[in-house]
Amino acid sequence: MQIKTTLFRFLLLSLTGFLLWQCANPGRPEGGPRDETPPKLVPEKSSRNYQTNYKKSPIELTFNEWVEIRDAFNQVIISPPLQYKYELSIKGKTIIFEFDEQEELRENATYTINFGEAIQDITERNPAQDVRYVFSTGDYIDSLSVRGIIVDARTTQPIEGALFLLYDNTADSVVRTERPFYFGRTGADGQFIIRNVKADTFKGFALLDNNLNYLFDQAQEAIGFPDSLLVVSDSLQPSLSIRMFTEALPLRLTTGDDSQYGRVRIAFNQPRPDDVDITHENISQRKILYETQPDTTKIWYETTTDQPWQIYIQQDTLFYDTIDVRVRDRAAFLENATLTFEGRGGSSKQHPREPLALSFNHPILAYDTNLIQLYEDTSKTLVRPSFSLDTNGQRTLVLDYKWKSGKPYSLELMPGAVTDIYSLKSDTILQDINVDLLKNYGNLFLTVDSLSADSAYIIELLDGENVIHTYKVSGQTSFGQELRYLRPATFTVRLTEDWNGNGRWDSGHYDTYRQPELMYTRDLEQLRANWDLEAVVTLDQMQQQARQKRQPPLARPEVTAIDSTATDSTAVDTLRNLDNLPPSVRDRIEKN
Repeated sequence: MQIKTTLFRFLLLSLTGFLLWQCANPGRPEGGPRDETPPKLVPEKSSRNYQTNYKKSPIELTFNEWVEIRDAFNQVIISPPLQYKYELSIKGKTIIFEFDEQEELRENATYTINFGEAIQDITERNPAQDVRYVFSTGDYIDSLSVRGIIVDARTTQPIEGALFLLYDNTADSVVRTERPFYFGRTGADGQFIIRNVKADTFKGFALLDNNLNYLFDQAQEAIGFPDSLLVVSDSLQPSLSIRMFTEALPLRLTTGDDSQYGRVRIAFNQPRPDDVDITHENISQRKILYETQPDTTKIWYETTTDQPWQIYIQQDTLFYDTIDVRVRDRAAFLENATLTFEGRGGSSKQHPREPLALSFNHPILAYDTNLIQLYEDTSKTLVRPSFSLDTNGQRTLVLDYKWKSGKPYSLELMPGAVTDIYSLKSDTILQDINVDLLKNYGNLFLTVDSLSADSAYIIELLDGENVIHTYKVSGQTSFGQELRYLRPATFTVRLTEDWNGNGRWDSGHYDTYRQPELMYTRDLEQLRANWDLEAVVTLDQMQQQARQKRQPPLARPEVTAIDSTATDSTAVDTLRNLDNLPPSVRDRIEKN
């Protein structure tokens, strides 16, 4: 009997506990409507917003439902930035913000704590909207603003997560030595706004802060800056357009690989500039060839010397380096090496107006045309193409022939047809070649107008990300080019204002106040098969399109519920801003 009574009490207590837990659990009932209402701040139970003469103390924000904090590190933005890490905690429905005890707030400064989407309800994670806490350590709340848009200098695409920093110290070095007085962060549209700014003159600086310390202290941090200091006043609240870039690093050799006999591989910390000269020591040699690619340079050699030798790399007076090429075992290399055919260049079908490219793994020293047979059509008629070697490394044998549109061909390279610089010979190579129909291609007649005869330009034609043609133009007001037999595609014209005339796009540099060279793009109408496309692009149109893309957001008054205890200047400045708007926009706002 005692055992039954004990078991009954245990079950009763368990059931009661389960029911109490269900009552305490704030989750939404299964099958009910989804809660889409964000948490709302309860002002009368929260710390008073827009305080003046603020003294450091915990800030409490109470909501009308249970909430949690998510991704505070990225969502909570405090301007001016704090020196030490703050603490966020939850007590019931209240978020508590506490300063570090070592934190010293600036004198006569207006602080803004923007919580972004960090505060969310615990059922559906709906973020609380527009939660900003503003206070001043002085006698009044600053109410001015700075806004703008930040885009990539090359692509003109908006940059998300970039900081725009404002400094009341206008020294050039301040971006490396001090944290900013104010800052804002861009959204997905590249736009930022810094509110509650004081009237003053500021240095502005955009930064993608890799190490999150609000300092420009890493060479590869992307930056941007206005051309002048920013004056912020009641009558002048800047709206900016900033082009962000990464400064070019000094040229540096990163790879000098001589581990394999017959080849030295060189790489730099950036695409090799055109003005870099690579030469070699005068040695006893059979052959030395240079193969240049954007990311690497290969030096192929066949030498009889049994002594180390050097390669010299120089860029005017800016850069000089040497590579010591050590003696390698030629016999061991030749024991395992073979001359290998790597394939035909281009697509599976041969372009009817382009030569056939045959690529090999080693530079070619010689080829025997008597051992190369090209047959036309199914009748296997022997035809004679012309032959040449690609001059960039000599790893490509080029066959030029007036192909017949739509016809099949077959190519045979008999053993020993090709010999490389190591005296290795090719094996049998058999290739079927299907020539594409000429009607499958189109012609582009490109004109670029409104150029300045006093300026230099780089005009590129792109197919997606690939540059297929590059032209360097100077002393002309108009540029024209006929491009025949292009594969159908939607091409893009990219035009760079080549300010220094060096034939390439140059990035900016903060210490010399040099902005990145301007670059514009324009998509052309689609080129279709068997079609002639006349495309006229004007620099004026491209500049206008770029300006529209970089257009800062319209300066408009903030629609914000102002706490009844806020200073009157906030409301007065909001009304004053209406006078700065176009009449049509002002009328629409006043009606609403």
